[in-house]
Amino acid sequence: MACDFFLSFTWTNCALSFVVVAGALFFKWSRKYFLRMIDRRLGRIPPGPRAFPILGTIDIDTKQPQVTFRKWVAEYGDVFSFFLGSRFCIGVGDLALVRTLFRDNRFLGRPNQGIFGHLDGDVTEGILFGNGEIWKEHRRFALSALRDFGFGKASSLEKIQKEAAYLVEVLKEQDGAPYDPTMLFASVGSRNVISDLLFSGGFAPTDQRFIQFIENVKENLRELAGPRDYIDAFFLTQHERKTAGESLGTFTDKQLVRNVSDLFVAGYETTSTFLRWCMVYMIRNPEVQVKVQAEIDTVIGRARNPAPADKSSLPYTDAVTIEIHRITSFVPFGISHCTTEEVKFEQYTIPKGTEIWPVQCNHFMNPKIWGDPETFRPERFIGKSGELLHSLADEVQPFSVGRRACLGESLARNEIFTFFSTILQNFTLTSEVVPSAEARISPVLTPPTFRLIARCR
Repeated sequence: MACDFFLSFTWTNCALSFVVVAGALFFKWSRKYFLRMIDRRLGRIPPGPRAFPILGTIDIDTKQPQVTFRKWVAEYGDVFSFFLGSRFCIGVGDLALVRTLFRDNRFLGRPNQGIFGHLDGDVTEGILFGNGEIWKEHRRFALSALRDFGFGKASSLEKIQKEAAYLVEVLKEQDGAPYDPTMLFASVGSRNVISDLLFSGGFAPTDQRFIQFIENVKENLRELAGPRDYIDAFFLTQHERKTAGESLGTFTDKQLVRNVSDLFVAGYETTSTFLRWCMVYMIRNPEVQVKVQAEIDTVIGRARNPAPADKSSLPYTDAVTIEIHRITSFVPFGISHCTTEEVKFEQYTIPKGTEIWPVQCNHFMNPKIWGDPETFRPERFIGKSGELLHSLADEVQPFSVGRRACLGESLARNEIFTFFSTILQNFTLTSEVVPSAEARISPVLTPPTFRLIARCR
């Protein structure tokens, strides 16, 4: 009897403890929700779709979230609020407004992005998701180091052309047979260009060999040749501070791994995905493909491969890549920012820590700007004299805007133009089955799997 009473008492206490803990957690997670709902009713924050405690806004099409966000802009206006779980967010669907906000230092924070943030939970590290003075210091360092080792210089442009030529060789080896280009674009091309800038080629920062690579280079730091890449420059800064008896500050090995991971992913993932979209739209629009090839043949011919410097001489080819960026909106929301303090904006009071989502896909598909946004029409960017309409092209900003825009934008644009034009100079692209243009989210919008047929011209 005593034993039964003791067990009953124990289970009762456990159940009561569980209820208390669950209630406390529910209150903690729901408090922000109820406060924001009161603010919304009083007009202190932008309107938006319904939401629920803990669950957040559930009316999101997880397969096509960009469609949901565009509907919200149409219903609530260019500025609206929503919840992702317990995270309070504001969406901005107008590029001019995004430019204004992202020039303001109070909107330059990064939220903790969970699996897209930092594995150890320290959200102050890194370039992509870092915050505060650490982010400012390492962004400046990265821009300086990468400029020294190739951004915009002849060496990096030559590397891009070399990788474009290699893509051509791999496609030629297929001899016109159907071929899934996913791994090709993911494993060569832009990946090798950014690898060369970061650590003179070799391997990804997630590779265990990369960790050993750091140790090996540090052991041989006394080389006389000077820094060759971003990692060498980072180690040189460490060495100089140690020699001077100074603290390493934020220049730690942990910071290096985080920075290189950010730069590596940003440097090739989106470019490789975009190249697959280029293949899809050329297969789906053979008349556009013919026009691109004709322009390349007229301006460059077959004696040499296209180079980044040819972009201004190939306005239609450039317009095609811009139109693919626009119509795919394959990075539909960019990377969210967050407010670093409470901000008064128009009639609203935006709380500190609010996530700000640039809804790029809405701007790219706005009929007031584009007229027929659902139509793939590169000619919209071409003027009466055949020139590129830069003012309209400037409305397509897939690399974001402001101080947290992609620092590798110029490199990515050069890669895209060179790889795309070199492939079309050498091949006519078809497929056994015309691929769908319906995107899949993972986490950017990717094209469906297809088998490319690249026939030599």
